Amino acid sequence: MYSYQSLKRSIFIAFCFPLAMACKENPETFAIHSPISPSDTDPVTFTLRRIGGSVSEVKLFESVSDVNSAGELSGTTAETEIQTWNSPSFPLTFTKTSGYGSNKLVTYRFQVKGNNKTYNHTVTFATRPYPVTNQAIPVYVVGNQDKVMNLVFIPDTSMNSRMDLFFSSVGSQIDSTFHQEDWVRRFRGSYNFFINPVTAIARDFNSGLPHGLPSNSSNLSFAQGRVILHFHDIRDQAGGGYFSAEYYVRGTMLHESGHSLYRLADEYDSNDASHWEESVFPNNWDNRSDAEAAAPSYSKTAADVQKMGTRDWYRICNNLCPMRSSGRPLNNHDEPCKMRILYTLLQRASN
Repeated sequence: MYSYQSLKRSIFIAFCFPLAMACKENPETFAIHSPISPSDTDPVTFTLRRIGGSVSEVKLFESVSDVNSAGELSGTTAETEIQTWNSPSFPLTFTKTSGYGSNKLVTYRFQVKGNNKTYNHTVTFATRPYPVTNQAIPVYVVGNQDKVMNLVFIPDTSMNSRMDLFFSSVGSQIDSTFHQEDWVRRFRGSYNFFINPVTAIARDFNSGLPHGLPSNSSNLSFAQGRVILHFHDIRDQAGGGYFSAEYYVRGTMLHESGHSLYRLADEYDSNDASHWEESVFPNNWDNRSDAEAAAPSYSKTAADVQKMGTRDWYRICNNLCPMRSSGRPLNNHDEPCKMRILYTLLQRASN
């Protein structure tokens, strides 16, 4: 059983302990490629951004495999260094102008050196069209599916005539949502992203109907999150492992993925909100005294406890926490949600 303090120690061990140095001195960078799901002829640009810390050298490597209709790999090339930057200025970019060809699985690695430390961003993606029928296409894979969170982006039928927009939106959501929220981005090695080749139907919460699932839904059971990206202006909802979001919003993506990935409950005041109290690291409490008793563990006080709606549910998170705010703005998770996220990621990694 994890306690609040043991989770705090896990953060220290992960980010500070190896060199017994202050976290702020170690470089923190994020890798992305564009297009996120390239065709066989698309030039591919690799980008590395720095969030903080000192970086003395960066190297970029690549390896390419053939993938067949059964998902089997062959002809894997030896990893090759394709670019080096010394005393780099950020962001760093390198473009593979010729594209990678059909039926390819590409793995690239940014090797980052700084503060007497070396670490790597290793990312795998497939070119389109992906030859494995009715299977999710890997577009940003960083770890073992059984040890990390897996999120599949599914095009809503409203995106049928806007697939270029859909693909670019997936890349934007990865880079501008999951790589931007202050807490989630710390665990960039804990999320795999995929694209589904089959559409679904995102339905308005107010319709009372669940989402229309894709015909290959049974092939997506490996994913903890399945998001239907849509073009319509609807009230988004989550249920049955699926959730919806407009293609351009950030706060809603964090809010709805909070339900699906970590079992975070709603924190807004509407009486049709979904409230519950998790047995471990909840972000909702069913009575005020329990919330007040929990507050000091999250560097909060009894004055931070707020009632939600007219029913007897309480929160400690601030008003800007994504489980309360959602919508377009991207706000940072507050302490109770942060601890629930960390607990879930640690549980997943220890499977």
